[in-house]
Amino acid sequence: MVGSPIVDGAPSLWAADVGPTIEVRDVAEARRAVRRVKREGADFVKVYSRLSREAYFAIADEARRQGIPHLGHCPDTVRIAEASATGHRTIEHLHALLLATSRHEKEIRRRLAAVRIDPRDPSSLSRYHSWFQQVHPLEWRAVQGYDRDRAVALFRSLAADGTAIVPTLSVHRTLELPDDVPSRVEEWKYLPAWQVESWPDQLAALTGERTPEQDRQIRRIFAHRLRLVSELHGAGVRLAAGTDTGTGYLVPGFALHDELALLVAAGLTPAEALRAATRDAARTLGLPAVGTVARGQAADLLVLDADPLRDIRNTRRIHGVVVDGRWIPPEERRRLLAAVEEAAAQTPPPQEGATMTGCGCGGHP
Repeated sequence: MVGSPIVDGAPSLWAADVGPTIEVRDVAEARRAVRRVKREGADFVKVYSRLSREAYFAIADEARRQGIPHLGHCPDTVRIAEASATGHRTIEHLHALLLATSRHEKEIRRRLAAVRIDPRDPSSLSRYHSWFQQVHPLEWRAVQGYDRDRAVALFRSLAADGTAIVPTLSVHRTLELPDDVPSRVEEWKYLPAWQVESWPDQLAALTGERTPEQDRQIRRIFAHRLRLVSELHGAGVRLAAGTDTGTGYLVPGFALHDELALLVAAGLTPAEALRAATRDAARTLGLPAVGTVARGQAADLLVLDADPLRDIRNTRRIHGVVVDGRWIPPEERRRLLAAVEEAAAQTPPPQEGATMTGCGCGGHP
């Protein structure tokens, strides 16, 4: 599936350095944005964090009229239950879940409304750093006020509406536990060296200097995210595995294995985590012939050397791959990976002024 450019408020969290972003300031611009992305061939409208309430609800209404789904971030101005009621197909990340399950939600939303982004800032990393710095204290306040009864009611509503949650624990872990990020991983060789070498500076620009107390709080926020994932699953809310590929330290394809392990760490069984990455992800995207092993389904499979139901990390022990019904044995797979590694090594850095990759949410593996 092909998502639209990010449709955000003005100023957006993403500046021009990430490529096309559609900023909408009012209802008319919001409706025009929906019609534009449908005309351009997008399969869904990707909504984002800084949309105003009026613009968001106009997008949701126009998307319904145009017969195109809307999904992505739950805007800071909109409660999750409200978004879910509009048919918001998937909610990426767990930022909004923290607010919606806290008894301090009204107070936090008042403070969230005061969060500002400098429209003159040309750097997306800088804009996001500013947003994180302003939002993390609010998330900590939300965690301190976690209300189990509110959570149960919300999760029941999400399940009834059919809204799926894409936790993207991988990117939350990177941003919230930066000291735990590895210094080198084998699969990084499949990306250009200049890209990999840029990650530490990008991460530092996003997270900034943290005091020991801030570090402690953010670690507890991440632990709370794991708890929410477990409770969402227990309440029957559909979870779809997604990684936010395009963000630093997340290698396309490989990052999904990390996400599966984090889902298991959050309390899902290996089988449940696998379903979140296959059957449930496919159903969320409206792909009925994908995600299960049965006659008439698309024949894309991994053949493993060890049982992932015993240890989810065994999904990395790949023997061979079936793609579009064609068997790719181990020798051919090794040759293909070697070709990717060679191409990555020969890929020059982008010219100055070229755009960087933006948020990958809304595109599920």
